[in-house]
Amino acid sequence: MRKLLPVVIIAALFSLGVVAGVGIIYTFGPLPDVKSLQEFKPYTSTKVFDREGNLLGEFALERRDTIPLSEIPEKLAEAFIAAEDSRFFKHGGIDFPGIARALLTDLKRMKFSQGGSTITQQLVKLLFLTPEKSIRRKVIEMLLAMKVEKYLTKKQILELYLNQIYLGNGVYGVAQAARAYFGKDVKDLTLGEMAILAALPRSPGFYDPRKHLDRALIRRRYVLSRMVEEGFITKEEAAKAAAEPVVLAERKREKIGRYFLEYVRTYVLKKYGYDALYKGGLLIYTTLDPDIQKMAEESLEERLSALEEKIRDDKLKEISKEVSPEGDVLADMTVLEEPLEGALLSVDLKTGEILAMVGGRDFSRSRFNRAVMGKRQPGSAFKPIIYAAAIDAGKTPADIVEDLPVEFVKNEMENWRPSNYDGKFLGKITLREALARSRNLATIRLLNEIGISRAQRMAKRLGIESPIPSNLSIALGSLSVTLEELCRAYSAFPTLGKQPRFLFIRKITTSDGRVLESNSPTFRKVLSPDTAYIMTYMLQSVITSGTGRRARFLGKNLGGKTGTTNDYVDAWFIGFSPRVLTGVWVGYDRPISMGRGRTGAVAALPVWIDVMKRALRKYPAGRFPLAPGIVFARIDPKTGLRAASAQAGTIMVPFKLGTVPPWQSRSENPSLKDQEDIL
Repeated sequence: MRKLLPVVIIAALFSLGVVAGVGIIYTFGPLPDVKSLQEFKPYTSTKVFDREGNLLGEFALERRDTIPLSEIPEKLAEAFIAAEDSRFFKHGGIDFPGIARALLTDLKRMKFSQGGSTITQQLVKLLFLTPEKSIRRKVIEMLLAMKVEKYLTKKQILELYLNQIYLGNGVYGVAQAARAYFGKDVKDLTLGEMAILAALPRSPGFYDPRKHLDRALIRRRYVLSRMVEEGFITKEEAAKAAAEPVVLAERKREKIGRYFLEYVRTYVLKKYGYDALYKGGLLIYTTLDPDIQKMAEESLEERLSALEEKIRDDKLKEISKEVSPEGDVLADMTVLEEPLEGALLSVDLKTGEILAMVGGRDFSRSRFNRAVMGKRQPGSAFKPIIYAAAIDAGKTPADIVEDLPVEFVKNEMENWRPSNYDGKFLGKITLREALARSRNLATIRLLNEIGISRAQRMAKRLGIESPIPSNLSIALGSLSVTLEELCRAYSAFPTLGKQPRFLFIRKITTSDGRVLESNSPTFRKVLSPDTAYIMTYMLQSVITSGTGRRARFLGKNLGGKTGTTNDYVDAWFIGFSPRVLTGVWVGYDRPISMGRGRTGAVAALPVWIDVMKRALRKYPAGRFPLAPGIVFARIDPKTGLRAASAQAGTIMVPFKLGTVPPWQSRSENPSLKDQEDIL
């Protein structure tokens, strides 16, 4: 006892020195104003919700949810008090006996740890001070703690503390910690789990139950023993809690819609600023459909992984068969390491709301959003725009165009001789068949006939903002566009020319409910209803009998178009039901061939089918709306002329008033005198 006397005296003298220092600074030193704590509102995260009200993601500087003290279990608060500041309700901000005990311990160990901080001091340090360890900072901390105790009640201080305290893994406050560590609301925590949380403030990393469970259990026993000493729980309750197995929540898997969330984040940051996004606690209600988004991500990953494996196998076979220069082999092997990428956009045509957006396979690997930022050649997916220009200029689906070799002068030294994908020629065919079977030569002839400028104007009308070359190669999709642009262009067809504005946010409010932004569906007329209807009919033919026929099992009321670029670099499918439009792109980020045969129908269409199968169940729609002024007539697809219903192989085709073709012969139905059948 005598040996400890000098130590006690030193501790007492040090305490007196601290008190004197506090007095001096209190009298002369300027300190932060603590009155604002009475109305203190901590930074809260901006929350983003999908169209069904589920939390999609958050934007925050700190992971924190603020809850009132009344919602925090009493035993949880007591666990923190027992572990951190047992005299909390007795002192005025500074626990002098506690300081003396801490100093005594430090002197015994010959180590200065600056222990003995009260809950009020810890709160002050969190809100006003830096983590610096110095006598000066400690004295200021103590002074501020006393000032805080003058302006706030103990309950207010405790509430702020339990919502502000850092508990490791980027988590602040007990509400967020309960979810992060145990996947529970605070009200559902067991006593053992409460003690684990109360063990963390001393050293969140050292007692992290995920990394150091043994340490966390030792600290839990200490917390429980302190609760017994303070009379908060019995020894029996402590023993039972100490024996509880620690069941930690699984770390949350990667949330869906990462590219969509980034799209939202960028928009809000630009429009409302940094503080509003990260500190303002905004509530953002989006248009995303979680079911379709999940299916889109899963399908894209599954289909691309399988395709990637086939491409790799084919490439390895090629390498093994060929005796190539060493450099070529190395180049081929490098290609094998490139990840195959994809993008998808799905839109509700009734409202223009984006239901799903996938900008790539792995957001953590690449944040580049290929759905809205990636410009690629669309190949034949651009053809519907040319056919829309032709129909708008008076052409009909039954008009004849030649699918035969053609040659154009490219320059003085060279001519351009385009070809079809299959190297064959179908001769004279209707525009309907030319589009359905994606005939290059027929489309080039059609573009040459109607004029490049007409097609360019149509593209602009439909929302293609990217530059469009002034040459016939645009018939083969030689320009570069985004998936979003193509989807926007196609959206005018099934809506009778009333193109919806694409929406991704329904509403943004402040945390107290004040509406900052509210968006409703809007449309703009870009096509006449009859042109749009005829184009929808022609694109239905792509699925019923053309390059998209793999999807015909889904039903008749679907339209779309495949797209494949030179050397199978890009693969597309853009298609729609009367209610939902979905576009898919597949390819490498660099212009690398996916290998022979990897067309839009092979690489992109399967993903489209998966997603639309889900969309058709959730957003059923009947038939495509019929445009006023449309008439139907039966024609012979070989000649494009009107035919009798008894004639084999004839089909019904929609026409604008005054454009129905003549009969193949007057004798077939002379009494009608070429009158149009209105059905």
